[in-house]
Amino acid sequence: MLRLKIVMAMLCCNIVVNAQIISQFTFDNDPVTAADVGPDATSISSSAFSDAGGVGGTNGLNAGLPKLNINMVVPTDASFDTPGIDVSFDYHREESAGTFWERGNSLRIVGCANLSVSYRVDDGGGGFNTVNSGNVYAIPNDDTYRNYRFYYTDCDGVGVLTVDGVIVWSNDGPDNRSMYWTGSGDITVGNGVDATGSNQTFFDNLVVGGIGCSPLPVELISFNANLNEQDRTVDISWSTASEVNSDYFIVQRSQNGDNWHDLFTVDAAGNSSVKLDYFQIDKAPLLEESYYRLKQVDLDSEFEFSPAVRINNKVETDLYPNPVQVGSQVLITSNQFKNESLLVQLFNTQGALVFEKWTETSVDKSLAFDIPGNLAQGAYILKSEYFCKKLMVK
Repeated sequence: MLRLKIVMAMLCCNIVVNAQIISQFTFDNDPVTAADVGPDATSISSSAFSDAGGVGGTNGLNAGLPKLNINMVVPTDASFDTPGIDVSFDYHREESAGTFWERGNSLRIVGCANLSVSYRVDDGGGGFNTVNSGNVYAIPNDDTYRNYRFYYTDCDGVGVLTVDGVIVWSNDGPDNRSMYWTGSGDITVGNGVDATGSNQTFFDNLVVGGIGCSPLPVELISFNANLNEQDRTVDISWSTASEVNSDYFIVQRSQNGDNWHDLFTVDAAGNSSVKLDYFQIDKAPLLEESYYRLKQVDLDSEFEFSPAVRINNKVETDLYPNPVQVGSQVLITSNQFKNESLLVQLFNTQGALVFEKWTETSVDKSLAFDIPGNLAQGAYILKSEYFCKKLMVK
């Protein structure tokens, strides 16, 4: 498992996530108050029900009609008084204000237009300190489910908010300080959340875990992915401060941050007490936006993921002149061009191929494409593996 040391501007924090589920609601069936793990909810709005449209084709929670706030109450006991906490859920936005999850003033995860968290931590003297993130993420107003997660690890005093596994906020407080649950009472889910009467599923997969802070086998200092603008490759690097019984690393890539594919497998050191650096190159990165993350696997087959890193390999292509004369040349420039031979094809607007030619790109990331002298005037599509552009011929 990874022990992550994520270095951010003005901030350095050790993140250890090793949670045991103490409460879980998948809302796959009615009554939605029935928990999959832990105590059932004792109450919820009369209109809320399990409905199609949850994550991955399952059911989820629909606030229903008439428009009522969900206000699901889950009774707590000593099992919830954990030193560290991990709360996650899937949500797509239907309104502008409300509280996703709260347990008194000890922990409040607030939405619905802007994500924020506030929580209390033992101050070491019998009282508490309050940490408040403020609004740190504007929740998109669309029908896309995203996973929202807050976790706090008491051994290193770190609180973290993530969206789809990407850190949007973190705070590094004093080490060895537990969450402060005194007087917090029961849990309320969806206080002020009614989905504005949309009568559609919008909330799913609520999981609460207690976090332990036992030493973990790999201490990751950093994981980075950077676009090389010159040759349009992605340099991927990571460093470990120490490794114990580590087996191997897998670099994974995703086009949308949801579906991941293995890209490279790299042997780990096994055991090391010194800083080690790893490096790989993605020579054929995805065009436009993509994501990279690191999966570390131990000798006992336990594994953990790093936070994801976003890369924007934006395609920028220009045609000049456009319109172009029959029998002349059009100059094509693109930031994706390398020193290579490309098949460039010309299609009519009905999708029929009318001309194609292998052309060498130049060092200034351009190529010249000859327009046949017998070509009819009109609109065409000029295409290669890097671009697809409309071209007018006159």
